[in-house]
Amino acid sequence: MTYKVEKVGHKGEVVIGEELREKLGIGPGWRAFQFLSDDANCLKIYFLPPDDGKPLAGSLAKYVKGDEIPADADWGKIREEAWDQMVKEDHFKWK
Repeated sequence: MTYKVEKVGHKGEVVIGEELREKLGIGPGWRAFQFLSDDANCLKIYFLPPDDGKPLAGSLAKYVKGDEIPADADWGKIREEAWDQMVKEDHFKWK
């Protein structure tokens, strides 16, 4: 296990050490999703890379159920609703 101890800054900032950033491959523009664990003493952070701009049309077609999403849909809102649903269903578990 790799770990690093850092001080929390005056505004609550926490630095992710260089070795950990490199192992995770995270960098500027990544999104950090934060969840407080059930015991309220552990913060879980999941990192997602920034949108690479590649077209995704049809890539999830086999997973779509029900109504189609209209072409003029607000994808930012759809993405946020999907994350909210995943959190409610507790898809984020320690491995």
